[in-house]
This record gives sequence, structure tokens and C-alpha cells, in this order.
Amino acid sequence: MKKFLLLILLGGFTLLVNSCAGYVSEQPAYVQLDITPRPYPNYIWIEGGWRWDNSRKNYIQKKGYWANPNTVRNHKNGEWRKYDRGYRWEKRRR
Repeated sequence: MKKFLLLILLGGFTLLVNSCAGYVSEQPAYVQLDITPRPYPNYIWIEGGWRWDNSRKNYIQKKGYWANPNTVRNHKNGEWRKYDRGYRWEKRRR
């Protein structure tokens, strides 16, 4: 019974620690990466945004890309949101 209780407490602690992933104290600085030439006149540039790297416990900037406006007509860029734990990158939904 004691081992079972210890296992439950350890599992709860692990969940608590992992739930903190994805927050940073300051927003990372945005660096404008190289933009390739526009492939077609009607294409639009989609900013890359950020993704969480669990091994580094930090956000990594993703590269942007050119897209056909007919396939991404409802695209919205993500944004940094402030929470009690810090900042978190939120993808905007279509």
C-alpha cells in the first residue's frame, strides 16, 4: 500500500513538472530570416512562428514560407500571450 501511494505521488509530481513546459519568462527576440524570392506573383509570405523544443526547454523560431493564397485564405499568425507562469506562443486558429 505504501509503494502504491508513493507511486501515485511520484506520478502526480511528474505531471506537475511537465505541465510547466511551454512557458518562458521573456518573449524570444524575433529574427528576420532570409526570405526566398517569391515563386509566383500571387503568393503570400507566411511568417514561421515558434515551436516548443522539449529537450532544450525553449522555443525555436520556425522559417516562414511562400503559400498560394487560395489554400491558406484563412491563415492567421500566432502571437505571444502573457500568463501567470510567463509567456507562451499561441497558434491562431482558422
